[in-house]
Amino acid sequence: MPKFIAVVGGKHSGKTTVIQNLISELKNRGYRVGTIKEMVRITTLDTPATETDRYSKAGAEIVVAIPRTETVIFVKKRLRLNEILPFLNGLDYVFLEGFETERTLPKIIAAKNFKEVLTYSDGLVIAISGLIMNSPKEFEKSAALQIPMFNSLTDAKKLADIVASKAFAKLPGLPHCSECGYASCYELAKAIVKGDAAAKNCFLLSKGEVRLEVNGCRIPLKEFPENIIRRMLEGMVSSLDGVQDIRELKIELKNE
Repeated sequence: MPKFIAVVGGKHSGKTTVIQNLISELKNRGYRVGTIKEMVRITTLDTPATETDRYSKAGAEIVVAIPRTETVIFVKKRLRLNEILPFLNGLDYVFLEGFETERTLPKIIAAKNFKEVLTYSDGLVIAISGLIMNSPKEFEKSAALQIPMFNSLTDAKKLADIVASKAFAKLPGLPHCSECGYASCYELAKAIVKGDAAAKNCFLLSKGEVRLEVNGCRIPLKEFPENIIRRMLEGMVSSLDGVQDIRELKIELKNE
């Protein structure tokens, strides 16, 4: 599973530049990097009146376009981050541009001024960058927060070092799990950023050979119910004709 970093900030604050410079630096280190850009002001990237747009209007739920050098998949609904994870297999790092309200991963603030820094500070910030680095006055105000500050163009290596040491896999986002000892995934994420915990504290990330999801939301399983479900399913399925060695078992139930 890749490690995530969200780059948040106001409009024209330098978010894209920060991500661009970090991608280049991490690629130079041999890592595989991906990005997810939140585009709340745009309804669709599909081009009107093209074949793919016509398929969408006809009712296709997924449209795939394959030009010579890429593959574009139009999923005709907004997916949650957890639903996008399967598309990111094999990547080392994923940068999110936007997603200011996300509370399960570390963040870099790209800001124009100190006011924006305060606006986006939520206990998950690992660094500050963006256009604020060009303003000595605003830089001095923000430096008082004792959060590392870097110019992503001249200090890309140092900023990438912070990313490498602080990024972690996306937490499930459950509000009342508490298996990790913290009240919520948000509280655990803040503790990880502070250095008081690690992603392995998350029960769902660190263990569990049985994965239960209801309506796209992962449900935490303690050891006892996990063992009951595992043994029950293995016992029933192994009795079916044609089933021999069960290495992986998937069951999907839909109530329309």
